[in-house]
Amino acid sequence: MRIKANFHAPKLPILYRHRFMALIKDALNRSDPDYKKQLYPDKNSSFSKKAKPFTFSVSMPPAKIIKKEKFFLEGDVEVEENVFYFPKSFLSFYVSSSNYQFMVNLYNGLLEMKEFKFSDDVSLKLDRVFMLNEKKILGDEAVFKTNSPILIEDKNGKPLLPIDDLKAFNAHFNAIHDGILQDVRAEGNKKGQGLQRELELIPLKLRKQVVKHTLRGFREKTGKPYMTFTCFEGCFKLKGDPRDLQMLYQIGIGLRTGQGFGMVEAI
Repeated sequence: MRIKANFHAPKLPILYRHRFMALIKDALNRSDPDYKKQLYPDKNSSFSKKAKPFTFSVSMPPAKIIKKEKFFLEGDVEVEENVFYFPKSFLSFYVSSSNYQFMVNLYNGLLEMKEFKFSDDVSLKLDRVFMLNEKKILGDEAVFKTNSPILIEDKNGKPLLPIDDLKAFNAHFNAIHDGILQDVRAEGNKKGQGLQRELELIPLKLRKQVVKHTLRGFREKTGKPYMTFTCFEGCFKLKGDPRDLQMLYQIGIGLRTGQGFGMVEAI
């Protein structure tokens, strides 16, 4: 399932993903507080690090104006980075998920919200929410293009790109997604089915993309305002079992999909 929500906003800083995560939590809490707590349990819970069954991306209007200026991260840390201004348009917020309950709660919560306070000087005012058509993947391969950058790292946090050693990349790529699908397909305390069979990513037209991202926990732990991830974006072919391809199309590809990474479109 996929939705698109259009918001009117005067501007948006380059560090925006953490606030859209907060928007999702706010919408879920308005619609179904118990479900929100289930999806976002206490940080000390063993379920807190499980992969989320969704991904999202933010699309800004092409006629945006970019200025470098100072702003605050949730009111406590000042940074100087790019800020995008939208004089006569709106931004679009896309969310995709394999979970019907999540999407219904998010949709209803967004309609109830109407407005979200992004920061002290920016409010996102809801214009419309759309349900989007979702493609059905029936074959053993699909071509995707990224709506938000894909992050793949090894166990030590080293970024991996499919434009380097493709064999090594695909080995890590399979290990990561086997674990993700076990989380997303889990029922209660029982692990779900991982990959039905091995995946193979074939680059078509990809480029490296460096993304700045922030989380309150990261800032408190490190004292740094934001982290930097080396990702990739563009078009690629993915081979595998149709059930796995469909699921990854719905929940996103790679790490941190619930933080606005890895959303793809089937083409």
